[in-house]
Amino acid sequence: NPEFEVATMKFGQLLVASAVAGCAARPSVLSRGPPSPPPATACGDYPQALNSTGPNVLLIGDSISMPLGVSPGGYGLTAKAHLEAHGVSVWHNGGWGTGGQASNTVKGLLCTNTSTDGNWLNFSGTYDVIHFNWGLHDLAVDSEHVEIPQYGLNLQTIAARLSTKAKHIVFATTTPCPNVTTSYGRTNAAVEAYNAEAKTALASSGLAATDDLYSAVEGFCGVNYKSCSLQLPANVHFSPQGCEFLGEHVASTVLGVLGIGSV
Repeated sequence: NPEFEVATMKFGQLLVASAVAGCAARPSVLSRGPPSPPPATACGDYPQALNSTGPNVLLIGDSISMPLGVSPGGYGLTAKAHLEAHGVSVWHNGGWGTGGQASNTVKGLLCTNTSTDGNWLNFSGTYDVIHFNWGLHDLAVDSEHVEIPQYGLNLQTIAARLSTKAKHIVFATTTPCPNVTTSYGRTNAAVEAYNAEAKTALASSGLAATDDLYSAVEGFCGVNYKSCSLQLPANVHFSPQGCEFLGEHVASTVLGVLGIGSV
């Protein structure tokens, strides 16, 4: 049918013309803005690039090291502010949001493994200092519990990995539990036992210095305290005063390692 063939030809020409016009109307790939950051992973946000003009510090830890607001009470932002005042660039494992939870040393092993997507060591260059803590999740009597001997072995492996990506690594001891009932069966006796194991395990490796946060808090609050203005009531997390106290302590320790002043 000649009329059908003509109609079909015109329809085809119309489709081609529409496609061409549509392509012409699309923005060029080159005109798009910068790509969105990659999505968060099991290890949190991807690491940020290191600053090429000044010292770089990485904080690794559980909620005690995270920012107040994201955490019920941690020292992260206070330490960051004090360090940035001295020209130091600071990053937290997994970012400064909820992805920054380092949990127990099992997650630490996962997220310091360079084959893990979004791992905390997935950056170019070398940190001047990596300051890290674990313990409160490992000693909890729940699904995250890690037995004491395994805790020491895990810390040795993690420290060895961190030492390949930093000039100095510093282990922060686990902070005290008030001598009352707290969450997940945590006790101060357990904190002391896990700290003793950590010190022994890391001393044998010779890789990490120690920032004794436990003694700093105990020195302020007293031995076997049941309550203290630094901590929330019957809780392992810290009050705003405690966040400031620990943030200043951590920053002072890091600045001392860097040799660039004090808080």
